[in-house]
Amino acid sequence: MAAVRRYDILDTPPDGAYDRVAALAARLFEVPVATVTIVDEDRIWFKAAHGLEGVSEIARDPGLCASAVLTDDTTVIPDTLLDPVACSNPLVAGPMGVRFYAAAPIITADGYRLGTVNILDTRPREISEADASTLGDLAAVVRDQLELRLSALNAVRAEQERRKVEQEKRQAEEEARQRAERDKAAIAAFASTLQRTLVPPALPAVPGLELACHYKTASPQEVGGDFYDVFPVGGAGGHSSWAMCAARAPKPPRSPH
Repeated sequence: MAAVRRYDILDTPPDGAYDRVAALAARLFEVPVATVTIVDEDRIWFKAAHGLEGVSEIARDPGLCASAVLTDDTTVIPDTLLDPVACSNPLVAGPMGVRFYAAAPIITADGYRLGTVNILDTRPREISEADASTLGDLAAVVRDQLELRLSALNAVRAEQERRKVEQEKRQAEEEARQRAERDKAAIAAFASTLQRTLVPPALPAVPGLELACHYKTASPQEVGGDFYDVFPVGGAGGHSSWAMCAARAPKPPRSPH
């Protein structure tokens, strides 16, 4: 059944390619009914039916096609009323009264059996080995048509997958760009806040001097390097030397008790 699903053929609209095969089979063998069927899990579905009106599928059991599809060669039943399996088929026992049946299996290149090409008559008859071989050739034509369909389906699926991958790639790139923009804005805001924080509130008082200053915040393009480089010991108020000296000053000696 997986092979049947692979071709995605079940319940598809009528197709002229398969209809022509059925019509050709009816003319070649001079029979009133010819069909192209696909064997599903629990039914026989008619992809094409020449001379058979109002029937799109029948139950798989009891089914003539269900038996014929299991063989490698053309199945021929000269008189269905004499066949213990065929006589209970609805096309045989029903109003249509099929008396002759022949079918060639539709076999894929990798050996899967999908269905049959069938010819039916309302009177018993025989066909030659050459006729049986011709019916097999028609089944091969259907197989080739199905392979063309599969190739087209695979091409469509590959194109859909390519477009899906491209869309996902564009979406991922856009999301990455948006994240980068958000990160850039957050870093710029943090850098600006950090610069304002590091600016001392007032200049140190120096006896005998009157000091004035103007702080200009650097732009993000003027600030580079790692953030830990902006934390000098002692801060930006001129206390570094004092801190170093204080760290090196010896402690006063303890007075003895």
